[in-house]
Amino acid sequence: MMVKLASSLVVLALLGILLAVAAPPASAAEYTNVASLEQWSVETNYMSLAGYLRWMTFTDQGVWLSMAEAKRIVAGQLEQR
Repeated sequence: MMVKLASSLVVLALLGILLAVAAPPASAAEYTNVASLEQWSVETNYMSLAGYLRWMTFTDQGVWLSMAEAKRIVAGQLEQR
């Protein structure tokens, strides 16, 4: 009985880790649009646009974007302006 319970817990833990790692990245529509903001200003809390996007994504979704990913998203947002 105890071994079966322990095995079940291990399987559930591994499943949870797999789901957390395999979750698809958010689409561009799910990111805060920073294209209209001025970087290094009060409205971006004195951050670059990529840094501000990273911070906003973390506070909204609990996920840190890499700086390279944030720069790519910001460049895409600026192109669409």
